[in-house]
Amino acid sequence: MNLFDRFILTLYSFALIVLSIAVIGASSGLIPPEYISPYVEQLLGPFNLAYVITAVIFLIVSLRFFFSSFRGSKKTKTEKGIRQRSDLGEVNITLQTIQTIAERAARRVKGVRDLKTVIRALESGNTITIRVSVDGETPIPELTQSLQANIKEQVESIAGVVISEVAVVVTEVAQQENYAARKRVE
Repeated sequence: MNLFDRFILTLYSFALIVLSIAVIGASSGLIPPEYISPYVEQLLGPFNLAYVITAVIFLIVSLRFFFSSFRGSKKTKTEKGIRQRSDLGEVNITLQTIQTIAERAARRVKGVRDLKTVIRALESGNTITIRVSVDGETPIPELTQSLQANIKEQVESIAGVVISEVAVVVTEVAQQENYAARKRVE
């Protein structure tokens, strides 16, 4: 449900709450009949454009929600992924699966400390962007080349998904004393 539909549903619900309270109050005697009778006389009296417009708006909103409930139930939710066709049928590998494989391959590279991965399945090709924190001891050009090669090789061999680009962003160099303290804790 999009933002517009939520807004309309909120207004619609609020109007129905007010109308329900008014009907309950009038039928139970909590609201005196002399307060309600002028509105009922106007409603049942000669043609009143405001009441007709309000009724038409409620009808349109009700029909929209009624038909959207059927349209929404027919859709099957599929996770975002990369679809591949084989002789036996269709295979959908989720982006989360590819992300896990890529992160596992990146953690095997010496010098990588922390990382975060983003996978994009585009028409131009599947891309992996990895943001890493390095130890500062391994030369960064060698580390990034090794990362790119390992991630591409692992994802393509395990998932069978062609990766067109592996972008590496080095975000920071981990401080030596923090790394030693963390290593002792692990």
